[in-house]
Amino acid sequence: MLSALAEVQSFRPPARAPLYTAYVNPQPARAAAPSMLLAVLDEVNHGLVLVTEAAEVAFANRVARRDCSADRPLHVDGTRLRVTRSADRDALLRALTAASLGRRTILTFADASGDMSVGVVPVGAGQAAGDAVALLILGRRGHGEPLTLQFFAQTHHLTSAESGVVSALCEGLRPTQIAARSGVAISTVRTQISSIRQKTQAKSIGHIVRMIEAMPPIAAAQGVPASLAMGRLAD
Repeated sequence: MLSALAEVQSFRPPARAPLYTAYVNPQPARAAAPSMLLAVLDEVNHGLVLVTEAAEVAFANRVARRDCSADRPLHVDGTRLRVTRSADRDALLRALTAASLGRRTILTFADASGDMSVGVVPVGAGQAAGDAVALLILGRRGHGEPLTLQFFAQTHHLTSAESGVVSALCEGLRPTQIAARSGVAISTVRTQISSIRQKTQAKSIGHIVRMIEAMPPIAAAQGVPASLAMGRLAD
């Protein structure tokens, strides 16, 4: 009989084993139209782009098209996925090839507008040529995005002044710095923070920030259509 240690050492996970197994009810899954699934991605307040191994864009949600503007190192222009530098293009293509083999990659594109981190996650390894093989997950541009702060303020019935204080706290500013920037007394800011804590049941300033960071990434109610025509990567 093998010892416990030998049993562990003899175990080998299957090749390309998934990190988790999602629950799928086959009846609704078969009935769900692809357009509905794309609409779901469009409701996520996080940049998501589905691409093929040849770097053709199968889909980009509203946030991705917003964050991949013309002045960014990675740009979705509606028909093509563009990169600013040829070196970034080569790195992206290598990452897409790795995704087709089931490997994950994190890329960082940098230019005058700032760094842009992109996770390249395999989603269709082994599928037919032309199918999407990777999901590009765009890194957040900063803590406390405006839409998230707006939802937080509405949920907890914060005043406009209190919303401004929360935004400043998410930037990492201290109460004294917030008071100086707003041109008010420090006692006013402290009163506002006390009101925010009472309305949100937060135990501290750090707790307020963590509450915002933990909010679900729900996209805006209005925006551009979900679907995007197929396009090809271009310099």
